[in-house]
Amino acid sequence: MTTMQVCNYIVAILTFIIGGAIAWTSYGYGIEMTVFGPGPGFWPFILAVGLILVALLIVFDTVKHRENYGKEKIVLAAAENIGVYKMMLLTLGYIILIYLVGFYAATFLFMCAAMKLLGAKRLATMLTASLAFLAIIYVVFGMLLHIAMPVSVFME
Repeated sequence: MTTMQVCNYIVAILTFIIGGAIAWTSYGYGIEMTVFGPGPGFWPFILAVGLILVALLIVFDTVKHRENYGKEKIVLAAAENIGVYKMMLLTLGYIILIYLVGFYAATFLFMCAAMKLLGAKRLATMLTASLAFLAIIYVVFGMLLHIAMPVSVFME
């Protein structure tokens, strides 16, 4: 058992590290404005700055309410948290699957599994929603914007 204060600091540190990593990586792609618009790293850099600001806000809020957060106990193994841990593992599996089977197949599997985890009961609904979402992604990013989504490592 731990306190909300400790949990908030851990989340703030992780958020700050992720934001810093995204900022560092996106800066390498170029964030400058050109005649054609912002560089490819511009929007990821803006996202990274947002994550860093959120991390700082979490720290500020935790310091401001340290008395309340210090008293509030958190049971990490509580039944209410198990669904969150399952979704975290599912998301980690999705990231690995993108590398192994490519974006479209991994996204289809992730969406079906996430809907099942969130309580969807009808297989037809899960399949239809997943396929419709993938069709929209393919049309917008693949056909209109000509952005290639990641393919399987075995197809490179």
